[in-house]
Amino acid sequence: MDSAADSPRPSTLLAHDTLVMQQVTGFMSNDFDILDAAGERAVGHVTTTGSGVARFFSGARSLDVADADGTPLLHVEDPRGIGFDRFELSAPDGTPVAELRSRFSVFSTKVGMTLADGAELELHGDMLGLDYEFRYGEAVAARAAREWAGLSRGFLGHSRYVLGFDPTVPPPLRLAIVSGCIVLDLIRAKRSRSSN
Repeated sequence: MDSAADSPRPSTLLAHDTLVMQQVTGFMSNDFDILDAAGERAVGHVTTTGSGVARFFSGARSLDVADADGTPLLHVEDPRGIGFDRFELSAPDGTPVAELRSRFSVFSTKVGMTLADGAELELHGDMLGLDYEFRYGEAVAARAAREWAGLSRGFLGHSRYVLGFDPTVPPPLRLAIVSGCIVLDLIRAKRSRSSN
């Protein structure tokens, strides 16, 4: 038996140093196509899961991240709670991967991410919610910039992020950072809904 056939296939999503995350739906869901650096070829997808009734009243609270071929990579859950936003990341088998918690900040967005191994990552965003850094200790592991999605997509409220990784960031941390970008968009959407 070929041992190469038995080993897990490397994720095409996590092999890229730059990803374009394009929201493809808006009302009651937060689905994204994750594209290559040119924004042309899908290398992954984010799909909203859970009950349509629950999404109608409180927005997207459960999402799955998958490779381009549909292989599940990670689950993002927004459990109900009081106070600061909290999100849980888990592997497809339910194993905890990380927990994210928004932190108090007056003029910016700050989210702390604690990985299952205890490592800490900080997500820092500017006051307008357009640019973010994912800091791992003193190093910047990745940067995300919210970009204009075009007239028709912008009119529908669709987001577009360009996410650039430091080339030395390992695949498990890249996956957590991709999910962190999704969480930042969920936080932005919640704040937008609460201000209306």
